Amino acid sequence: MVAQPVLTLIIAAIAFGASGRRSAPAGLLVNGVSNPLAIDRNATRFTWMSKDGDRAERQTAYQILVASSLKGLAAGKADEWDSGKVDSARSASVDEYAGKVWPSAMRVWWTVRVWDQTGKPSRYSTPAYFDTGLAQNEWTAHYVWDGTTNLNNFAYFRKTFSLTTRPALAKVYITAHNDYVLYLNGRLLGRGPARCDPYHYGQYNAYDVTKLLKPGTNAFAAIVHWVGTWNNAGVNAKPAFLLEARLDYPDGSSRTVGTDGSWKVLAYTPFIETNATYFPVMRTHPVPAGAYRWTIPEDSAHSPPEYIEINTGETGGSRAAVQFDSRQEPAGWKSVGFDDSSWASAKAVDRSAYHLFAQMAPMEREQAELKPVGITSTNGAWLVDFGRCIDGWPRLKMRDNRSGDKVRVEYFQMTGERKPAGWDEYTCHGGTETWDADFGRHTSFQVMKITGYAGELKASNVRGIWAYCDADVAGRFHCSSDLLNSIYEVCERSARQNIQQAIISVDANREQSSWTADSWNIGNVLLYNHRDTMMIDKVVRDYAAAQLTNGDFPACSPAQRSRRIPEWSMYWPMLLWQQYLFSGDEMLLREMAPRLTHFLDWIKPYQNPTNQLLDLPGWRISEYAGGNLPNGGYNIATACQYYENLRIASRVFSVLGETNQSAEYLRQAEEVKSGINSNLFNGEFYLARTDRKEMFPLASAWALRFDLVPGAVKSKVLAAIEKPGKPNIGGYGGDAFYSGLLNAGGGDFVVRDLARYRPMLEDNKANWESFGGAEANHAWTSYPGYLFQKYILGIQPTSGGFATFDVRPETGGLAFAEGTVPTVKGLITTRWEKSADGQFSLSVNVPSNTRASLYIPKLAKGNSTLTESGKRLWPAKSQDDDPGVLAVQEEDSSIKCLVGAGAYRFSEMPAKAQ
Repeated sequence: MVAQPVLTLIIAAIAFGASGRRSAPAGLLVNGVSNPLAIDRNATRFTWMSKDGDRAERQTAYQILVASSLKGLAAGKADEWDSGKVDSARSASVDEYAGKVWPSAMRVWWTVRVWDQTGKPSRYSTPAYFDTGLAQNEWTAHYVWDGTTNLNNFAYFRKTFSLTTRPALAKVYITAHNDYVLYLNGRLLGRGPARCDPYHYGQYNAYDVTKLLKPGTNAFAAIVHWVGTWNNAGVNAKPAFLLEARLDYPDGSSRTVGTDGSWKVLAYTPFIETNATYFPVMRTHPVPAGAYRWTIPEDSAHSPPEYIEINTGETGGSRAAVQFDSRQEPAGWKSVGFDDSSWASAKAVDRSAYHLFAQMAPMEREQAELKPVGITSTNGAWLVDFGRCIDGWPRLKMRDNRSGDKVRVEYFQMTGERKPAGWDEYTCHGGTETWDADFGRHTSFQVMKITGYAGELKASNVRGIWAYCDADVAGRFHCSSDLLNSIYEVCERSARQNIQQAIISVDANREQSSWTADSWNIGNVLLYNHRDTMMIDKVVRDYAAAQLTNGDFPACSPAQRSRRIPEWSMYWPMLLWQQYLFSGDEMLLREMAPRLTHFLDWIKPYQNPTNQLLDLPGWRISEYAGGNLPNGGYNIATACQYYENLRIASRVFSVLGETNQSAEYLRQAEEVKSGINSNLFNGEFYLARTDRKEMFPLASAWALRFDLVPGAVKSKVLAAIEKPGKPNIGGYGGDAFYSGLLNAGGGDFVVRDLARYRPMLEDNKANWESFGGAEANHAWTSYPGYLFQKYILGIQPTSGGFATFDVRPETGGLAFAEGTVPTVKGLITTRWEKSADGQFSLSVNVPSNTRASLYIPKLAKGNSTLTESGKRLWPAKSQDDDPGVLAVQEEDSSIKCLVGAGAYRFSEMPAKAQ
């Protein structure tokens, strides 16, 4: 291992060498992750960003050096690969690697430099690294289990091993079905893996444990959990635990420690497995003949009210109560010195049907320890209030309980013991003890009701552990409306905290599952606010792996494949394209293009060749949206999504250079567009179905969302939507409704209509499943957490990795708005402001190596002048040269300015103000 002072000198030599005066690239990623500890070697994609902020700064070439050691890289010895100077502006998900084939468990170092538009090279970046993972045939460890088959099964595993010297590099690769918590020498390493379908897209994690190992005896310890009752929230695969440690020594030798029959296991742990209590009770809705069966909760806004049947045996894969008897806990079992000689030997099990991939999605961790805002005692119980609804678990310290006392914690998502979310129970061993209920499934709570606690419960003795997957939050939104600011804060937080086990979990109580459309609503909040895009990459790959033989997708993934809502499947192409726009990953498009074609081939027969509209099988929910639109038939929502899917397919194949296929999908899209406007538009508003003539506001919003409305009648359609007043959009329908209005200039109406979010803000400060209540910590309605940045700030990518993007602000109903969107090119920040006399200003920071189309709305009546940093742009004055401004042209309602990188300050003033 290189000593720290030498390492510093090496980095300095690379970063500050005499290769040019430009700033070195930064933000280095491999496969979307900074210094990943395991990647699949069949796809290596490099990303970086330029830091220079000069006007029109752009990359014209790059050079990547890859080496087997940091020292070799510093000496310019790119023994793995030297790309040479590549004339290209690409800096996101560059996938041209053509070097050596790497072995497993190897650390690889890399650096990059770029050339600017003047031909001047930058310094080399500070080196970064990535580690190769294990291919399917490279695992030498064996899957093991405890020999039992209880459907809520916990097992403790241990392995001690001795070292004579510390390794230079030590890596642990680990997975389980379903969950593990891993310790090394008594120290927590982490929880995982991402919830997955192990038969198709199983996930494993990697940890660097070099600094944790010591000469002498070391010990791995793991709690492993298996659930065998999943419904729509997971896959009922067989239980398994797999761990392999690779230890590399300075002399070039290596050693492997892996799970096998030599590991020790405690099958009967303090977790009570028998008679597991699942909650809540679910109910099943039978559907008409020929449709698909879908199980939903009693108060769900997802459900069509006309079909209800109680089914008390359905669990839906929801959380089981954690019941823990601390008297059965072997003292110190995670530590090195524990005597496990009485434990049984682990049993090797055959899981050769499992297929594992390195997890790129973020890891789940304890993010914060929250103090209660209030504690009250009533009727022998303690009510502990945390001020808002969170996802996580309790941490409770007891001092006066006796051995055998049972302390129960019941969870409520609202004050007043409303919206119960289950319970957990702890049996005391007596004396001072701490219960950290961090295993099983998370729950959702604002209030804990604690019974059986002896003595006075003080605030110092209880905490709410806030837990979710890692999120590097860099997005921001702020405007002249305090209401919108609060909505944004709640929506971003609700979306973030419902990312559990690296799936978009919707909520932590009832529906711990990743639905296709929910993934769109919530996934966009993540993309617009978090630096990491790999959560959505996993969603796309989960569904791709689960694609049915006919081409359709299941409604949930990873999950049992019996759940199908074919109309929701059309969100998969939308997610695929959105992930590409944010990541720039062309390799993802190449991998998924056959699946996209297979899906569109499946859906095509449901299209009527006469009216070009779709009538899909099964229950259809995009149009249903909480009861706002009639369900089924030749429907506006389904037709609009199909049009968008075809447009996306055209764009995908254009990026891939398949011009004929791209043109064919575009032709089909135009046919659908013509069919919609011929059969579902009456000249004033859009119809929900061809056989219904009533006005439904959401129907027209669907057409506005995807730019299907002819420009000449757009204002008429907007007026028709706004005329009835507050529409019924359920919970889910708001994404389509607000997208449509904001996309078409209906910001005034949207700002007023968003008052429907007030009950969420005033009650438990979390998103609800519907505006009427339903599930009270459910991120289905979190879409304002991206719509505000996408439309009010106007920031929208137009090519992969934000190489180009629009800033087209919607200013209706507000006096100013400002904010940030993180991208793989850097932060995009904007601020616009308008005054009562018609003046408008727009400030934008455009990252290096990007181009932006800025649309400055013409708010002033009559003639106006547009300036940038004091220089007049419109009407044009040839003597005013404004570096970075590449083109200016007038459009119907805006002045469009094409600009390169840099900071810009635009001002539009009416003629009288000049």
